[in-house]
Amino acid sequence: MAGKRTSWLLLFGILVLLALAFNFISFRAARSATEVEHTLSTARAGETLPQNMARGSTLYYVVQGEDRLAKVLRGALAAELEALPAVSAATDISGMAQEERAPLLLVALAPQRLWTPLYGRATVTAQLYFADDGDAPWPVDEAMVLETSPAVRASGEFTVVDSTWGLISRPAYSEHLAEALAQRIATALQDDVFKNPAVTQ
Repeated sequence: MAGKRTSWLLLFGILVLLALAFNFISFRAARSATEVEHTLSTARAGETLPQNMARGSTLYYVVQGEDRLAKVLRGALAAELEALPAVSAATDISGMAQEERAPLLLVALAPQRLWTPLYGRATVTAQLYFADDGDAPWPVDEAMVLETSPAVRASGEFTVVDSTWGLISRPAYSEHLAEALAQRIATALQDDVFKNPAVTQ
């Protein structure tokens, strides 16, 4: 009888450890099919970039979202944005007062996810708005208005569609989605928003 009780306690302990591992530890041995599509509209005034968007500038950003993915995206964005030639530092000011007249990037997440230890499926939509002077209207469906020159505004939508098969923990799945989204956002900003129209390629 005592042996049977010990076996049940051992099994329960193993299940608890597995639950903790899959929900709190980041590990991944899986294959993913991930697509990221986006639209980005940029409005410009003037023939050059604003002075505060010159090489070596600080880019402030805000990620709106309540779940783990928003938190992970904040870290992933910092790494990707700081790799851009025009950005010396990317500073997360989510939940804080923004720096006046400084470049500001707003990202609002709307994720739909199904996660199991062996399979994950997600559609993550992110609305994006950028303003070179920090005057970013929200929501992003408001019209972009340029009142000074030079000036840059951009708005768009990014969508990550993912299917993952294999052994993957919940934190690792959030990291995978956040990294895919952050990479595409940074690439789009570099190719369009931070492109200096006065410089011929």
